[in-house]
Amino acid sequence: MSTQALPSINHLRSFQVIGHHLNLVHAARELHLSPSALSYQLGVLEERLGTRLFTRTGRGLAFTEAGRMLHGEVDQCLQRLWSAWQRVAANERSAPLVVNSLPTFAMHWLLPRLTAVQEQFANVEIRVSIAQVDLEREALDCAIAYGDGHWPGVHCDFLREESLIVVCSPETLTANGPLSSVVDLARFTLLSAKTRPDDWALWADAAQDTLPPGGRQLLLASRNMVIQAACESLGVAVVDPAMVRTELSSGRLVQALPQTAKGQGSYYLVYPAGEESLARVSAFRTWLLAEMARDTVSGLTV
Repeated sequence: MSTQALPSINHLRSFQVIGHHLNLVHAARELHLSPSALSYQLGVLEERLGTRLFTRTGRGLAFTEAGRMLHGEVDQCLQRLWSAWQRVAANERSAPLVVNSLPTFAMHWLLPRLTAVQEQFANVEIRVSIAQVDLEREALDCAIAYGDGHWPGVHCDFLREESLIVVCSPETLTANGPLSSVVDLARFTLLSAKTRPDDWALWADAAQDTLPPGGRQLLLASRNMVIQAACESLGVAVVDPAMVRTELSSGRLVQALPQTAKGQGSYYLVYPAGEESLARVSAFRTWLLAEMARDTVSGLTV
Protein backbone atom coordinates (compact mmCIF):
# COMPACT_ATOMS: atom_id res chain seq x y z
CA MET A 1 0.00 0.00 0.00
CA SER A 2 1.31 3.48 -0.89
CA THR A 3 2.67 5.50 2.01
CA GLN A 4 2.23 8.81 0.16
CA ALA A 5 -1.51 9.30 0.66
CA LEU A 6 -2.46 10.80 4.02
CA PRO A 7 -4.84 8.84 6.24
CA SER A 8 -8.22 10.24 7.25
CA ILE A 9 -8.49 13.00 9.86
CA ASN A 10 -10.36 10.54 12.11
CA HIS A 11 -7.44 8.12 12.12
CA LEU A 12 -4.98 10.92 12.86
CA ARG A 13 -7.22 12.19 15.67
CA SER A 14 -7.34 8.67 17.15
CA PHE A 15 -3.54 8.46 16.98
CA GLN A 16 -3.29 11.85 18.71
CA VAL A 17 -5.53 10.79 21.60
CA ILE A 18 -3.86 7.39 21.98
CA GLY A 19 -0.53 9.20 22.27
CA HIS A 20 -1.94 11.49 24.98
CA HIS A 21 -3.17 8.60 27.12
CA LEU A 22 -0.81 5.77 26.09
CA ASN A 23 -3.75 3.56 26.98
CA LEU A 24 -6.32 2.21 24.52
CA VAL A 25 -9.15 1.99 27.06
CA HIS A 26 -8.76 5.57 28.24
CA ALA A 27 -8.33 6.90 24.68
CA ALA A 28 -11.39 4.98 23.51
CA ARG A 29 -13.44 6.50 26.32
CA GLU A 30 -12.48 10.04 25.24
CA LEU A 31 -13.30 9.32 21.60
CA HIS A 32 -16.52 7.43 22.39
CA LEU A 33 -15.23 4.35 20.57
CA SER A 34 -14.63 0.78 21.65
CA PRO A 35 -11.00 -0.23 22.41
CA SER A 36 -11.19 -2.80 19.60
CA ALA A 37 -12.27 -0.14 17.08
CA LEU A 38 -9.42 2.10 18.21
CA SER A 39 -6.95 -0.78 18.00
CA TYR A 40 -8.14 -1.42 14.44
CA GLN A 41 -7.57 2.22 13.44
CA LEU A 42 -4.09 2.12 14.93
CA GLY A 43 -3.37 -1.06 12.97
CA VAL A 44 -4.43 0.66 9.75
CA LEU A 45 -1.98 3.51 10.40
CA GLU A 46 0.88 1.16 11.20
CA GLU A 47 0.15 -0.95 8.12
CA ARG A 48 0.17 2.11 5.86
CA LEU A 49 3.43 3.35 7.37
CA GLY A 50 5.05 -0.09 7.48
CA THR A 51 6.29 0.46 11.01
CA ARG A 52 5.11 0.18 14.60
CA LEU A 53 4.05 3.37 16.40
CA PHE A 54 3.64 1.89 19.89
CA THR A 55 4.84 -1.09 21.83
CA ARG A 56 2.77 -2.73 24.53
CA THR A 57 3.90 -2.50 28.14
CA GLY A 58 2.50 -4.01 31.28
CA ARG A 59 0.58 -0.76 32.02
CA GLY A 60 -0.47 0.21 28.49
CA LEU A 61 1.51 1.53 25.53
CA ALA A 62 4.87 3.17 24.91
CA PHE A 63 6.00 5.14 21.87
CA THR A 64 8.46 3.72 19.40
CA GLU A 65 10.94 6.28 18.11
CA ALA A 66 8.91 6.66 14.90
CA GLY A 67 5.70 6.96 16.89
CA ARG A 68 7.10 9.68 19.16
CA MET A 69 8.34 11.74 16.21
CA LEU A 70 5.09 11.38 14.25
CA HIS A 71 2.89 12.07 17.28
CA GLY A 72 4.63 15.36 17.99
CA GLU A 73 3.96 16.57 14.44
CA VAL A 74 0.38 15.27 14.30
CA ASP A 75 -0.45 16.72 17.71
CA GLN A 76 0.91 20.13 16.76
CA CYS A 77 -0.88 20.17 13.37
CA LEU A 78 -4.25 19.10 14.79
CA GLN A 79 -4.03 21.64 17.59
CA ARG A 80 -3.28 24.41 15.08
CA LEU A 81 -6.17 23.24 12.93
CA TRP A 82 -8.53 23.27 15.94
CA SER A 83 -7.35 26.75 16.97
CA ALA A 84 -7.90 28.09 13.45
CA TRP A 85 -11.36 26.53 13.36
CA GLN A 86 -12.26 28.14 16.69
CA ARG A 87 -10.99 31.56 15.58
CA VAL A 88 -13.01 31.48 12.37
CA ALA A 89 -16.11 30.29 14.24
CA ALA A 90 -15.69 33.06 16.83
CA ASN A 91 -15.27 35.68 14.10
CA GLU A 92 -18.39 34.43 12.38
CA ARG A 93 -20.41 34.59 15.60
CA SER A 94 -19.20 38.11 16.41
CA ALA A 95 -19.42 39.52 12.88
CA PRO A 96 -22.23 42.05 12.49
CA LEU A 97 -25.38 41.04 10.69
CA VAL A 98 -25.78 43.77 8.05
CA VAL A 99 -29.36 44.07 6.79
CA ASN A 100 -30.60 46.61 4.25
CA SER A 101 -34.29 47.47 4.56
CA LEU A 102 -36.88 49.69 2.96
CA PRO A 103 -37.52 52.70 5.22
CA THR A 104 -41.18 51.96 6.03
CA PHE A 105 -40.51 48.26 6.65
CA ALA A 106 -37.55 49.11 8.87
CA MET A 107 -39.38 51.76 10.90
CA HIS A 108 -42.76 50.11 11.36
CA TRP A 109 -42.07 46.36 11.17
CA LEU A 110 -38.41 45.55 11.83
CA LEU A 111 -37.38 48.11 14.44
CA PRO A 112 -40.28 47.33 16.83
CA ARG A 113 -38.91 43.77 16.86
CA LEU A 114 -35.28 44.83 17.29
CA THR A 115 -35.16 43.70 20.90
CA ALA A 116 -36.03 40.17 19.81
CA VAL A 117 -33.46 40.39 17.02
CA GLN A 118 -30.72 41.52 19.39
CA GLU A 119 -31.44 38.64 21.75
CA GLN A 120 -30.36 36.29 18.96
CA PHE A 121 -27.74 38.42 17.20
CA ALA A 122 -25.14 40.16 19.32
CA ASN A 123 -24.30 42.74 16.66
CA VAL A 124 -26.91 43.96 14.17
CA GLU A 125 -26.46 46.76 11.67
CA ILE A 126 -29.61 47.84 9.81
CA ARG A 127 -29.16 50.07 6.79
CA VAL A 128 -32.12 51.87 5.26
CA SER A 129 -32.45 52.55 1.55
CA ILE A 130 -35.22 52.86 -1.04
CA ALA A 131 -32.90 51.90 -3.89
CA GLN A 132 -32.23 48.42 -5.22
CA VAL A 133 -29.01 47.27 -3.60
CA ASP A 134 -25.94 45.44 -4.87
CA LEU A 135 -25.39 42.95 -2.08
CA GLU A 136 -21.76 42.19 -2.88
CA ARG A 137 -20.60 45.71 -3.73
CA GLU A 138 -22.24 47.19 -0.64
CA ALA A 139 -20.97 44.47 1.75
CA LEU A 140 -24.46 43.48 2.90
CA ASP A 141 -25.45 40.09 4.30
CA CYS A 142 -29.07 40.36 3.17
CA ALA A 143 -31.81 42.85 2.36
CA ILE A 144 -35.56 43.31 2.63
CA ALA A 145 -36.71 44.08 -0.90
CA TYR A 146 -40.05 44.96 -2.45
CA GLY A 147 -41.06 43.87 -5.94
CA ASP A 148 -41.81 40.77 -7.98
CA GLY A 149 -39.05 38.57 -6.58
CA HIS A 150 -37.12 38.39 -9.85
CA TRP A 151 -33.68 39.81 -9.18
CA PRO A 152 -30.61 38.30 -10.88
CA GLY A 153 -27.76 36.89 -8.84
CA VAL A 154 -29.60 36.63 -5.53
CA HIS A 155 -31.78 34.11 -3.73
CA CYS A 156 -35.25 35.39 -2.78
CA ASP A 157 -37.42 34.13 0.08
CA PHE A 158 -41.03 35.29 -0.16
CA LEU A 159 -42.16 37.07 3.01
CA ARG A 160 -45.65 38.44 2.36
CA GLU A 161 -47.85 40.15 -0.17
CA GLU A 162 -48.56 43.82 0.34
CA SER A 163 -52.11 44.94 1.12
CA LEU A 164 -53.51 48.48 1.03
CA ILE A 165 -56.22 49.95 3.25
CA VAL A 166 -57.50 53.45 3.98
CA VAL A 167 -56.65 54.80 7.44
CA CYS A 168 -56.93 58.04 9.35
CA SER A 169 -57.05 59.25 12.93
CA PRO A 170 -60.36 59.27 14.85
CA GLU A 171 -59.98 63.07 15.09
CA THR A 172 -59.91 63.32 11.28
CA LEU A 173 -63.25 61.54 11.08
CA THR A 174 -64.72 63.76 13.76
CA ALA A 175 -63.55 66.94 12.03
CA ASN A 176 -64.65 66.03 8.49
CA GLY A 177 -67.84 64.07 9.05
CA PRO A 178 -68.62 60.40 8.40
CA LEU A 179 -66.61 58.42 5.84
CA SER A 180 -68.75 55.57 4.53
CA SER A 181 -68.02 55.52 0.77
CA VAL A 182 -65.43 56.58 -1.77
CA VAL A 183 -67.51 59.65 -2.61
CA ASP A 184 -67.07 60.93 0.95
CA LEU A 185 -63.31 61.23 0.35
CA ALA A 186 -64.04 64.55 -1.39
CA ARG A 187 -64.24 66.14 2.09
CA PHE A 188 -60.85 64.82 3.19
CA THR A 189 -57.22 65.55 2.37
CA LEU A 190 -55.64 62.56 0.63
CA LEU A 191 -52.09 61.86 1.78
CA SER A 192 -49.70 60.46 -0.85
CA ALA A 193 -46.03 59.52 -1.00
CA LYS A 194 -43.77 60.51 -3.89
CA THR A 195 -42.25 57.05 -3.77
CA ARG A 196 -45.65 55.37 -4.19
CA PRO A 197 -47.78 57.63 -6.43
CA ASP A 198 -50.15 54.84 -7.57
CA ASP A 199 -51.37 53.60 -4.18
CA TRP A 200 -54.62 55.56 -4.18
CA ALA A 201 -55.45 54.47 -7.73
CA LEU A 202 -54.76 50.83 -6.85
CA TRP A 203 -57.03 51.03 -3.84
CA ALA A 204 -59.81 52.77 -5.84
CA ASP A 205 -59.66 50.04 -8.51
CA ALA A 206 -60.07 47.39 -5.80
CA ALA A 207 -63.04 49.35 -4.45
CA GLN A 208 -64.46 49.34 -7.99
CA ASP A 209 -64.83 53.07 -7.87
CA THR A 210 -63.00 56.25 -8.87
CA LEU A 211 -61.63 58.90 -6.59
CA PRO A 212 -63.71 62.10 -6.47
CA PRO A 213 -62.16 64.77 -8.73
CA GLY A 214 -60.73 68.01 -7.39
CA GLY A 215 -60.11 66.74 -3.88
CA ARG A 216 -57.40 68.10 -1.64
CA GLN A 217 -54.09 66.28 -1.71
CA LEU A 218 -50.90 66.47 0.32
CA LEU A 219 -47.83 64.99 -1.38
CA LEU A 220 -45.08 63.87 0.99
CA ALA A 221 -41.60 62.52 0.43
CA SER A 222 -42.05 59.04 1.90
CA ARG A 223 -44.56 56.54 3.22
CA ASN A 224 -43.15 57.05 6.70
CA MET A 225 -44.15 60.70 6.43
CA VAL A 226 -47.60 59.69 5.16
CA ILE A 227 -48.15 57.47 8.20
CA GLN A 228 -46.96 60.20 10.55
CA ALA A 229 -49.18 62.78 8.83
CA ALA A 230 -52.21 60.48 9.21
CA CYS A 231 -51.43 60.08 12.91
CA GLU A 232 -51.25 63.87 13.21
CA SER A 233 -54.76 64.18 11.69
CA LEU A 234 -53.54 65.85 8.50
CA GLY A 235 -55.58 63.61 6.23
CA VAL A 236 -56.45 60.12 5.04
CA ALA A 237 -53.82 57.66 3.83
CA VAL A 238 -53.56 54.41 1.91
CA VAL A 239 -51.10 52.15 3.72
CA ASP A 240 -50.11 48.55 4.25
CA PRO A 241 -51.86 47.48 7.50
CA ALA A 242 -48.77 45.51 8.55
CA MET A 243 -46.86 48.80 8.67
CA VAL A 244 -49.38 50.46 11.03
CA ARG A 245 -50.19 47.51 13.24
CA THR A 246 -49.23 49.36 16.43
CA GLU A 247 -51.21 52.47 15.46
CA LEU A 248 -54.31 50.41 14.61
CA SER A 249 -54.04 48.38 17.82
CA SER A 250 -53.73 51.50 19.97
CA GLY A 251 -56.57 53.33 18.18
CA ARG A 252 -54.31 56.13 17.03
CA LEU A 253 -55.38 55.17 13.50
CA VAL A 254 -58.55 53.43 12.34
CA GLN A 255 -59.46 51.72 9.09
CA ALA A 256 -61.76 54.30 7.56
CA LEU A 257 -63.22 52.26 4.68
CA PRO A 258 -63.62 48.48 4.46
CA GLN A 259 -62.10 47.78 1.04
CA THR A 260 -58.66 46.15 0.81
CA ALA A 261 -56.46 46.30 -2.28
CA LYS A 262 -53.52 44.18 -3.29
CA GLY A 263 -50.27 46.13 -3.64
CA GLN A 264 -48.12 46.08 -6.75
CA GLY A 265 -45.52 43.80 -5.20
CA SER A 266 -44.49 41.65 -2.28
CA TYR A 267 -41.77 41.70 0.35
CA TYR A 268 -38.79 39.37 0.01
CA LEU A 269 -35.64 38.54 1.93
CA VAL A 270 -32.80 38.55 -0.59
CA TYR A 271 -29.20 37.42 -0.17
CA PRO A 272 -26.37 36.25 -2.45
CA ALA A 273 -26.86 32.73 -3.81
CA GLY A 274 -25.10 30.28 -1.50
CA GLU A 275 -25.00 32.76 1.38
CA GLU A 276 -27.78 30.88 3.22
CA SER A 277 -25.05 28.68 4.67
CA LEU A 278 -23.60 31.71 6.49
CA ALA A 279 -24.66 31.17 10.09
CA ARG A 280 -25.86 34.71 10.84
CA VAL A 281 -27.84 34.92 7.57
CA SER A 282 -29.39 31.50 8.14
CA ALA A 283 -30.37 32.43 11.70
CA PHE A 284 -31.86 35.78 10.63
CA ARG A 285 -33.77 34.09 7.80
CA THR A 286 -35.22 31.52 10.21
CA TRP A 287 -36.25 34.25 12.67
CA LEU A 288 -37.76 36.49 9.96
CA LEU A 289 -39.83 33.71 8.34
CA ALA A 290 -41.09 32.62 11.77
CA GLU A 291 -42.15 36.20 12.60
CA MET A 292 -43.98 36.50 9.29
CA ALA A 293 -45.76 33.20 9.89
CA ARG A 294 -46.69 34.31 13.42
CA ASP A 295 -48.19 37.54 12.05
CA THR A 296 -50.25 35.61 9.52
CA VAL A 297 -51.53 33.08 12.06
CA SER A 298 -52.36 35.87 14.50
CA GLY A 299 -54.25 37.79 11.84
CA LEU A 300 -51.95 40.76 12.23
CA THR A 301 -51.57 41.26 8.49
CA VAL A 302 -54.35 41.81 5.97
